Amino acid sequence: MKPLVTYTDYRTYLSDMVAHRKAEGHPASNRWFARKMGINSTSWLTMVVKGRIGLSKVTANKLSEILLHSIIETRYFETLVFFNQARSTEDRNRYYKELCALADMKEARLVSKSQYDFYTQWYHSAVRSIIGMHGFSGDFKKLAAIIVPAITPAQARKSVGLLESLGFIVKGKKGGYELADRAITTGEDVTSLAWANFQQETMRLAQEAMDRFDRDRRYIGTQTVGVSEETFKAIKHMLIDTKNKIAEMANSDCAADRVYQINFQAFPLSQSPKSKESSL
Repeated sequence: MKPLVTYTDYRTYLSDMVAHRKAEGHPASNRWFARKMGINSTSWLTMVVKGRIGLSKVTANKLSEILLHSIIETRYFETLVFFNQARSTEDRNRYYKELCALADMKEARLVSKSQYDFYTQWYHSAVRSIIGMHGFSGDFKKLAAIIVPAITPAQARKSVGLLESLGFIVKGKKGGYELADRAITTGEDVTSLAWANFQQETMRLAQEAMDRFDRDRRYIGTQTVGVSEETFKAIKHMLIDTKNKIAEMANSDCAADRVYQINFQAFPLSQSPKSKESSL
């Protein structure tokens, strides 16, 4: 099976480990793990793997002891548990960086790190779109200046290198870069974390845009409404449909010459009363 330090989900790792142990003829039953862990419930491991219960630092370290993890693997597994169970984006970023550092120590770079890096900085997406519209011949200073807000030539160089390593851009016959049609694929936990980082960055840019651009170059609309859960779901689907239609319009725009960031946001400003009879 794959090395532990290439996993970004401890439940997937445990599931694969159980299957591997069974295939190798090693003890791997729920009853065996429960006895080794000192837990009465024989369904404990199954509940962990299915996400019904989580692991603590103590139970994570006990599992590492049973599975004969090395010192680095024990640290990695514990950090992986914290990463998967973290609630805030800040904590998940911190634990993910620790995972990458531990993986590097084992010379087993996480497959999904490049995809994570792509979404960590907002301008990688902008650079990709610019190359798709205009191509790129190697002038990093000019490329950096086109981005708003401007980035440094060093950042532009790093961005192009990342896009090439991901297969998003390729060198054409004339030596310049052009867009390749390739989508990002990575683990769900890393995807959700990377996407949360990207969304936070673009929301920050939206706030700065109010001072950076005149009103005729931007649109920022807000609306506060009272709706039911059913109506909210309908609004959510409407926003998704609109987003998809905008993507179709952009893909068919042969005269595209600039990059726009378009955000949709809908979030609660109040809680629902526990019952219809509840009054304020």
